[in-house]
Amino acid sequence: MARRLLSIWFPRLASDVSLRRRPVEGTFALTLRSGNTDHLHCVNLAALARGLRRGMPLADARAVCPDISTRPADLAGEAAALSALRRWAGRYAPMVACDGSEGLIADVSGVAHLFGGEEDLRADLHARLDRAGLAAHSAIAGTKGATHALARHGGGIIADGALAVGIGRLPVSALRIDPETADGLARVGLSRISDILTLPRAPLSRRFGPGLILRLDQALGVQP
Repeated sequence: MARRLLSIWFPRLASDVSLRRRPVEGTFALTLRSGNTDHLHCVNLAALARGLRRGMPLADARAVCPDISTRPADLAGEAAALSALRRWAGRYAPMVACDGSEGLIADVSGVAHLFGGEEDLRADLHARLDRAGLAAHSAIAGTKGATHALARHGGGIIADGALAVGIGRLPVSALRIDPETADGLARVGLSRISDILTLPRAPLSRRFGPGLILRLDQALGVQP
């Protein structure tokens, strides 16, 4: 049986959960204090549409959007919400784990037929999350690296045996490499995963470090 993994990413988990409890109309953000400055921790769709982004200083956000509504972030509540979603996702897989602070990873090997196939499994998943008011993107692939990358870049399904083709169009940053390595690759014209798939590994490792090769091989299923 081919291994199949489902990745679910909640891009606005903290704000979605907060707004479910206490709805607010218009532009909204949760804030988190770092040093002596408040920054945006998570924003809703209306805030994104007005150019506000996570990590932006609150003072800058107010300059762009004076009518923004804010609340302090609740990191413990956010973690509890993800844990609850992990338990709920057990309807789709016997094994589900948290993947960072905004994601889940589930082993759906041999399970999808119970929902009519992988497309129908994802459709059921998104219909239920939409009704709950939770934005989510999901992907199914044969490795954690591939499904994690695809879920955070549009979502979808990579058929068994098609990992290289499935992730080739994604940016190199999707491989979970550090930003400095991704920037270095982009500077020499290697912005997509397909750009590095066929390059000799030794020169890549010498120039950009062994972490790049490890992440690429993990996504392709060569390394665990």
